[in-house]
Amino acid sequence: MADIAFIAPYEDLAHIARQVSHELGLEVDVYVARVQDGAELARTLAKKNGCQVIVSRGVTAWLIQQAVDLPVVDVPIGGYDILRAYYQAKQFGGPIGIADVPDVIQGLESLEAILGETFIKYTLKDQQDDIRRGIMALKEAGAEVVIGKIAMAREARNFGLNSVIITSGKEAVIQALKEAERVLQVRRQEKRRAEQLKAILDFAYDGIIALDEEGRITVFNPVAEKLSGWRAEDAIGRPVTEVIPAAQCHILLKTGKPELGELLEIGSTRVVANRVPIIVDDRVVGVVTTFQNISSLQSLEHKVRRRLAGRGHVAKYSFNDILGESPELKEAVRLAREYAAVQSTVLIYGETGSGKEMFAHAIHLAGPRRDGPFVAVNCAALPENLLESELFGYAEGAFTGARKGGKPGLFELAHEGTIFLDEIGEMSPRLQARVLRVLEEGEIMRLGDDRIIPVNVRVIAATHRNLAQMVKEQAFREDLYYRINVLNLEIPPLRNRGSDVLLLAEHFLQEFCRQLQRPVVKLSPEATRELLQYRWPGNIRELRNCMERLALRCREKTVSAIDVRRALGLESAPEVENLSSGGDGKGLGTDLAGQVNILERSLILRVLAETGGNKAEAARRLGISRTTLWRKLKGEYEIDKTGKS
Repeated sequence: MADIAFIAPYEDLAHIARQVSHELGLEVDVYVARVQDGAELARTLAKKNGCQVIVSRGVTAWLIQQAVDLPVVDVPIGGYDILRAYYQAKQFGGPIGIADVPDVIQGLESLEAILGETFIKYTLKDQQDDIRRGIMALKEAGAEVVIGKIAMAREARNFGLNSVIITSGKEAVIQALKEAERVLQVRRQEKRRAEQLKAILDFAYDGIIALDEEGRITVFNPVAEKLSGWRAEDAIGRPVTEVIPAAQCHILLKTGKPELGELLEIGSTRVVANRVPIIVDDRVVGVVTTFQNISSLQSLEHKVRRRLAGRGHVAKYSFNDILGESPELKEAVRLAREYAAVQSTVLIYGETGSGKEMFAHAIHLAGPRRDGPFVAVNCAALPENLLESELFGYAEGAFTGARKGGKPGLFELAHEGTIFLDEIGEMSPRLQARVLRVLEEGEIMRLGDDRIIPVNVRVIAATHRNLAQMVKEQAFREDLYYRINVLNLEIPPLRNRGSDVLLLAEHFLQEFCRQLQRPVVKLSPEATRELLQYRWPGNIRELRNCMERLALRCREKTVSAIDVRRALGLESAPEVENLSSGGDGKGLGTDLAGQVNILERSLILRVLAETGGNKAEAARRLGISRTTLWRKLKGEYEIDKTGKS
């Protein structure tokens, strides 16, 4: 079906329409039907959804306009058409009368001036006006011949008057079809814009409501439906005060002032609303209101924060990555899987290097927040002021050196996800109080700022210390302890996991051989006995470091017991071996203090390696204060530089 349909009231006009459409290169379906038959045909064409514009003439065109919701182009009556009918009418004599709509009657003045003859005229209000009354008025005024459209000509004959039908010539049809083509292009553009607007409304994140000047809803998009519980077909046309009274959109019809960033409650949902009046010629003719669910805004803001921060806060390890067959480990994994299914706070106990962080990763990935961020921070690794700015962020100008624009804290970056607070027992009491507020209120405030930022995070904390004892000693806040100790999980130390030591050792050894592009080596029976007998104070971290040393140093295909002892730092240096075996000590020197310093330095460096450079943990294991450890390390530096103790 063509986009343009031409419904001609008579066959001659249809013939001209076919000829003109061919000459203009237009695809036009041409039909012959008049008055009510033409209107019924137009209804049928409109229902088929193919026809976009209809062209017709006179009363038929007027009736089609009433029948369908499509643009209708009326073939105009031009000067040539009237002139042609005039000369035909002159054959009957005169005077000549004409009854038609104002557009036709008003155009006769210039023609009368050219012809030097005055027509008897009657103006119809529209095509449906009483044609009979018009013809009667022409007869009473002395008209003997009537020129007009088909309906007027027929009515004139009923009154015994001669009549001539004003037919449309080629020029009028060309004008009508060109106008139909222009209307079609405009309609296509409007339809395209309407579809674009519909797509914007339907897929916008915001709820959108538009009102007319009476406060009735004219636009109600799907998000507005979801938030309000109203269907669009029920809401449109109703006063907004009936549908969403809390929106207060109608107030702007009086004030004409935009209102931005207003907090509202629609049903049980909190939203941020922007209300803007539509002003035409200094008069408010409507209001557009957009609103968005606050939780959606927070989620979107969080995604932007993560992308801008570029920190890659994602969990890396699942329960499948936790290796071991010992009953102690399996029980810990079973409990952890149960904890993952809920969103309660988890407190993980375990010695340093036992795998607490890996369990935290796995709990996050197996839980309902798996698609959210996983943010880990070691509370023992940073000074108090730096840890505070990392956890809570800061506003621009909060302190000297603060980043322009401020910085989001880790709690913000963990929104809708999980934050892992490792070694929480090392956190200062002041920071403990701030963390407690986050857990209880679900909100944070950046350093140097006065703005409250809501956050929704799950907290997994970990420690190697006895927090209950620390509470008794008033070294840890009691209220925070009970707040984080909702679910607790104890990770067994490696020394209690039996043959898991060998399983992990083989795994790490093969992993590092591949990474270092070395031939894969195997553990001898003697080496496995050494591994099983060792107490592993550094747990899995120490075992991993040991296997990396073996992969790097071992030159044989099989790892021996002495290789393991050397990798663990248990095999003494040759000088010390000679000293301990009662050798004469030649070549060693007789400075006992120097030998003690060498042994002491070796022990300190080994413990530092086991703790990953954590001086606080190293000092604890060595049974000395951090100050003493620092002094001894400083003394080591001086020995290396000067050669003197």
